[in-house]
Amino acid sequence: MLGAAGGAVFAITIVVAFVIAPGPSSAADVKVIDYYTNHGNAAIWQAVLGGFGLVCFVWFAGVFSRWSPAGPAVLVSAAAMAALYSVALGAWESLGENFKDVAVADVSSETYRDAHFLYDVGVGSAHMALFMDAAFVGATTAVLLTTSVPRRRLGSIGAALTAILLINAPLQIFGTADWTDAVGAIVFLGLLAWVFLLSIVLAHSLLREAGAPAAIVAAEIEP
Repeated sequence: MLGAAGGAVFAITIVVAFVIAPGPSSAADVKVIDYYTNHGNAAIWQAVLGGFGLVCFVWFAGVFSRWSPAGPAVLVSAAAMAALYSVALGAWESLGENFKDVAVADVSSETYRDAHFLYDVGVGSAHMALFMDAAFVGATTAVLLTTSVPRRRLGSIGAALTAILLINAPLQIFGTADWTDAVGAIVFLGLLAWVFLLSIVLAHSLLREAGAPAAIVAAEIEP
């Protein structure tokens, strides 16, 4: 039951993590240094919250994967997501750890370049994670389509979200405008909403399955 709830915990935790540390407005050297000298502690807490969230996500994916022969695809895509997002959060946390409370005037030009590189490592990892987001939603959709009718109906939503995620991934790689960033944020929230919804569905199903044997036993012992 705790594993089933892990998806909901992940979604909530990640939202909080990115609210407290949304990141610099651009990858420009000055913007990166300025952001992390002023928000270093927030970046560290973002990594902590994100780390706990990813633990819950992997646990949830393991429980969810038991529903269908398509389960291994859920586990593989979830593991890839966790790995790529961990790299991104780790890169940004490292910037927060190294530059928190540092005076901008004390930062050398070489350090500016290093910070820019490290920030871009995180961005690149997050971009590649978008493809794994699509793989995960597609895999969970395949699982839903092999279960009962109400879940198969939910699977149609997952199919649409998978297509959107597949379009969004290259859009975020090629896009440099503010509107592409806005689209990316909305689609990412859609991913979190999907995981949250799956978590609720899974928890509800497990509760029903746990209650069914008790009801059968009660019926058998009635005179």
